[in-house]
Amino acid sequence: MREEDWATGWDNALQAAAWGITPIIEERRGTTIRDTRSIARRLGASAVMLFAQRGFDDVTVAEIAEHAGVTSRTFFRYFPSKETVLLDIYDQTSSRVMQLIETVPTASTEVLPTLTEAVVRWCEEFGELFAALQPVADGSKTLTAALLIRATYWEDHLAEALCTRFPDLDPQDAKVWAYTTFAMMRLLQHNSVENGTSYADAARDVFGRLGLLTGGRKPRRTSSADRLAKRAG
Repeated sequence: MREEDWATGWDNALQAAAWGITPIIEERRGTTIRDTRSIARRLGASAVMLFAQRGFDDVTVAEIAEHAGVTSRTFFRYFPSKETVLLDIYDQTSSRVMQLIETVPTASTEVLPTLTEAVVRWCEEFGELFAALQPVADGSKTLTAALLIRATYWEDHLAEALCTRFPDLDPQDAKVWAYTTFAMMRLLQHNSVENGTSYADAARDVFGRLGLLTGGRKPRRTSSADRLAKRAG
C-alpha cells in the first residue's frame, strides 16, 4: 500500500498526528534514513487508527505490527511500548505550546494574558486532534496514568519557557503558573466535551475565569440553561 493511502477512511487529524511523530522517533533512534521515516509513519498510523477504532487496551502490539506490515520486533525498535505512540504525539503538541509561550505576540507584558493567548492558539491548532484522541485516553486507565505522569515533565518545561519569556519572573512563581496552566488544560478538555464547545472557546472561558479569580472577582456561575443555549447555538 502506498504511504499516501494509509489515511483512507480515517480522521485527517489523527493521520497528521501519527505522521508528525516521525522526528521524535528519528531523534530517539539517532537516524533520519528514509526507511526509518516510512516505517515510523506506518506504525504510527496503524497504531492510532486501531486505537481510535477499538480502544487502546484492546489493541496489541502484534496487531499494530501486522497492520503496518512489519514484525513485533520491528515495532519495539521504534516504540518502547504501545503507550509511547500516544506519548510521542503528546510530546509533539506540548513542544508547540512551549514555543507559543516564548514567541506569541501579546499587547500585555503580564504572564496570564500571554498564557491565555498561547493556549488558545494551541487549541485552535490541535483542537480536532485532542477531540479525536480524548475517547482513546478516557477509555484506558493505563494510558490516562501514563499521560498524567508525562505531564509532570512538561510542567517543568513550561516553567522554563515562562522564565525565557519573562526573565524577571521568579522561578517558583513560574512553577506555580506552569502547574496551574496544566490544570486549566485538563479542565478545558473536560468542559469542551461537557458543554459541546470547541477547545479554543473552552480555553478562553477557563482562563478568563482564572483571570477573574486572580484579580479578586468572583466569576459568574454558568447555569444549565446557559450550557444548553451554547449547544443549541
